[in-house]
Amino acid sequence: MRFNLISQVLVFTVVSHGFAADVPRGFLLPGSSGKAAVWSASSGDKIKPDTLPPKAKQDAMVIRSARNEAEAVQLVIRPAADLTGLTAAAGRLRSDTGDVLSAEAVEILRVDYVTTTRATDRSATVGQWPDPLPRLDGPMDLTANRTQPLWIRVTVPKEAKEGVYSGQIRLKADNFRATIPLRVEVYDFTLPDRASCTTAFGFSASNVFKYHGLKTQADKRRVLDKYFANFAAHRISPYDPAPLDKIQVTWPKVSPPPSRFKDWQNLQIVTNESHGGKASLVIFDDDKTANKTAVYQPLIPIPKEGLTLKFAWRNALADDSALVTMNHFDADGKWMSGRNRDIPIKSGGQWEEFSQTFTEFPKGAISVRLHLRATRWRDDGLFTGLVWFDDVSLTNAATGEEFIAGGDFETIRRTETVLPAEKLKPVLDFGAWDKAMSRAIDEFHFNSFRLRIPGIGGGTYHAISPPGLLGFTEDDPEYRIMFDSYCGQMQAHLDAKGWTDEAYVYWFDEPGPDQYAFVKHGFDKLKRACPDISRMLTEQPEPELFGGPNIYCVISNLYRHEAAEQRRQHGDRFWWYICTGPKAPYCTLFIDHPGTELRVWLWQTWKRNIEGILIWQSNYWTSSAAYPDAANPQNPYEDPMSWTSGYSTPAGKRLPWGNGDGRFIYPPAAAADGKPTAPVLDGPVDSIRWEMLRDGIEDYEYLTILKRLLAQKKASLDEAAYADYAALLTVPETITKDLTHFTTDPTVIETRRDEIARAIERLSGR
Repeated sequence: MRFNLISQVLVFTVVSHGFAADVPRGFLLPGSSGKAAVWSASSGDKIKPDTLPPKAKQDAMVIRSARNEAEAVQLVIRPAADLTGLTAAAGRLRSDTGDVLSAEAVEILRVDYVTTTRATDRSATVGQWPDPLPRLDGPMDLTANRTQPLWIRVTVPKEAKEGVYSGQIRLKADNFRATIPLRVEVYDFTLPDRASCTTAFGFSASNVFKYHGLKTQADKRRVLDKYFANFAAHRISPYDPAPLDKIQVTWPKVSPPPSRFKDWQNLQIVTNESHGGKASLVIFDDDKTANKTAVYQPLIPIPKEGLTLKFAWRNALADDSALVTMNHFDADGKWMSGRNRDIPIKSGGQWEEFSQTFTEFPKGAISVRLHLRATRWRDDGLFTGLVWFDDVSLTNAATGEEFIAGGDFETIRRTETVLPAEKLKPVLDFGAWDKAMSRAIDEFHFNSFRLRIPGIGGGTYHAISPPGLLGFTEDDPEYRIMFDSYCGQMQAHLDAKGWTDEAYVYWFDEPGPDQYAFVKHGFDKLKRACPDISRMLTEQPEPELFGGPNIYCVISNLYRHEAAEQRRQHGDRFWWYICTGPKAPYCTLFIDHPGTELRVWLWQTWKRNIEGILIWQSNYWTSSAAYPDAANPQNPYEDPMSWTSGYSTPAGKRLPWGNGDGRFIYPPAAAADGKPTAPVLDGPVDSIRWEMLRDGIEDYEYLTILKRLLAQKKASLDEAAYADYAALLTVPETITKDLTHFTTDPTVIETRRDEIARAIERLSGR
């Protein structure tokens, strides 16, 4: 097991990522007895089934919260004998001044466990880990000497008065009763509805519809509302808050004129290598199971005088052998098996030319088809290679009549459009989208949304999707007219609605250095066509990208503060993200890591002046590679591992990303296997990690409020008082010294948060 070095008051303490059953934290509570030990634990502690009760005592469970905030504490029960039919109920809470928090402000959830069979990394251990938080809707049975936490969550209304409220949680089972005091202190300030830290989380509506068995639009909308209300309650914004209400686009009824390359199959033209002009055909065969081939599709008649074949070629390596083949066909158009003419070629790595006239052909052959390959043919496709071809020609040997179109691979740009420019502009209907987005921003208070721009292309480090619209490439004049018109209308509409600040274009993911030029070119098009819409890229700032994106979203372990500060001087902003990486010793999102990590990540965010956080998915419940049978998807309760999908991962292959990667909410139990017998209309099940994200986002909000108040009150503060307040805006090393040294004790964070809250109250009262 690997260990983290954790800064505790400038003293490094070794802390395991596993559960520390022999050093229990928390406080024994009134109601604890010989029948069952009952204690409170921080929401940031992960309690395992064999965790023993602490020695310290406290007279009540304690929650401290601002108005318009949700906070939780764990009520932990370890019975000496089996308990049957345990229920828990909350009453209202009352302050000394007679103010009341209703019982509805208190939710009781059950902490459930998932069993990992493969550790995320060397810091983690396999076994039972707490994560899902289903509602405690009915009685539950507890096993003797097995620890079971309950999640007590209090949401303080905006209109609540400050003060200390007292109430009770009543536990009842066969032969067991306990009344547990609960004390909630409400700070004298209110958190805003809209979070200051920008959040951008992937969300698959299709996964919800599939797992819940939803068929009708009414059911889909009903359940989707519950998911988005859950996102809003956790102050997290989904990429797309309007998946059922797309912008309706009426594109012009137009198509490009026939391409001079229309008769080619598997054609890939490049302009960084050529023989005679500015372009050539490249064939890259890196697949050991197939023979990649460029084919000139039309059957070429064989003149009685014969055919002259010419081409130029260059192998990537001197010892590579490419292959040109003419297949022969009879009068019925049938391929004459076994009668191909194969022409193996080697160039020595330099451009060379081939020219030969063929006058003899198999008996009965009346036509040929031309095939160009990167390497020798083999039935199993084992050979690989890389070759360029140019100036490919097949002519009548006597007359010189050319039978191949586009064999020079030169793109001839058109300047005349197929329709007048005004008739090429798309018409955008925002009606349904506007209604959904108004709700997302005004009711759910989401602070960002991903804007998709058609035609820009996209991709990842794995592959590129080239730009294009209606069959037009970006070299066609029609493309720019349509693209610029769409972008211009989009920006004007966002400006009119006041949503421009929330929108961002995220069109390419994690490019490799060899893709920077392509990515920069795409960003330049966006900058020209819709300059006020944010352009986000999941990559660290690199000189080849400067001036393209204006939001760099950097994976956390590659964030470099000095480089970021330099780009901030140019107006660029910074978000960051975590996913399947990094793993330990960084803050991560995994189930089998300490509960504090996601909360600490937000303190690290504040410390580096980072404005937003992104995570690629929130309900990644199944992998199409690991579970290729769509009728039998993964059950995330039974298999907590997030398995790789995409990136050419073959069906049936199980490659681990990490336990819980991209999965912060669960489907309800009735939909867990994705095969419900009837539509499941319940909302999602929370997780401990989802709760920790909210706590971290709210910690960030406390710091934001204090910073704003300090700026407002600076003139009324003496130098010493100002310095004391300002010191609270610095993240202490006891919480996080750097990206790999941070606390696993949630009370360290809670203590600092309380200090900040008291400072906010004092400054607000000045």
